[in-house]
Amino acid sequence: MTNKEIVIRKSVVSKVLEVAQACVNESKKGWRVQMPIFWDAMDEICFTGKEVREALAFLAARMYVIVFLDDDGQVAGISLVPQRYQCGFCKMWLDMQDEPEHHIDTCLKRQAKIERNRKLV
Repeated sequence: MTNKEIVIRKSVVSKVLEVAQACVNESKKGWRVQMPIFWDAMDEICFTGKEVREALAFLAARMYVIVFLDDDGQVAGISLVPQRYQCGFCKMWLDMQDEPEHHIDTCLKRQAKIERNRKLV
């Protein structure tokens, strides 16, 4: 694989993610992508189905999207994964791309501090 191919693939992946984020149905709760609008946008950009599937596989492997396949193995739906979430134990905001093991020590300290403050109040 040449450097040019890597740059092209990175630009395809970033453009697919950008279009998917723009096609999220905000009238309903959740992060579901409106597929007809998404595929129309991909056709406008002139990306092939293979390029889009490869980009979605790359994004799914890194937990940016969840891809739903139909019986034929074709992309039937896409759901975006929020890149930030709140820990249920210590209420700290975390990044989805970080390793959860790195948060455990901080979480335990924050839980102890929360418990100490509850006893004081």
